[in-house]
Amino acid sequence: MTRNLIGSLVSSASKLTDLDDRLGVFFVFQDLSIRTEGNFCLKFSFADLSAEENQECGTLLTGVTRIEADVFSRPFAVYTAKKFPGMIESTPLSRRFAKQGIKIPVRKDGSKSSRKAESEE
Repeated sequence: MTRNLIGSLVSSASKLTDLDDRLGVFFVFQDLSIRTEGNFCLKFSFADLSAEENQECGTLLTGVTRIEADVFSRPFAVYTAKKFPGMIESTPLSRRFAKQGIKIPVRKDGSKSSRKAESEE
């Protein structure tokens, strides 16, 4: 059996503002990739890993937690390098998170050729 997901499979909560300037809690998986070509959905599980309060012992880390919620992503396609159709534009939300310090790759506005044409004018 081979692991199909590569990268960080766990994410901590980040307090960020969305496109409407509303504060929210987001989980960003900036380096997750899939080894195999095909169509996939990802399952995300939310677990509260905080220590439990116990009246007799104080704060107690039990090493056991329960899943609070599960959600599935929308289906998406994974391509081989040969069949890859090319990068899509970075989303406005991705750009917003990057401006708030989240380390995610975002594409710069405009292509190299259009910037070169502008500089020659």
